[in-house]
Amino acid sequence: MRALLKSNPEYQHVVHMQVDWDTWRDAEITKMLEIPRRSTLVMFNKGEEVGRVVAQTSQSAIEALFKAAM
Repeated sequence: MRALLKSNPEYQHVVHMQVDWDTWRDAEITKMLEIPRRSTLVMFNKGEEVGRVVAQTSQSAIEALFKAAM
């Protein structure tokens, strides 16, 4: 994801937060967002979920989420 953020300056405006699964797997927010496992990326736009990828690390899948959030 870091390479993707560097590749397009517009992506720098997308607010993102990394959460350590080992620490937060049982947290209320994790349950509320139905985060099933590590390597889950959920993207929002104006408070609405616009997409997610689970256990995928392909740049194209992640970039599609960034585009959806813009």
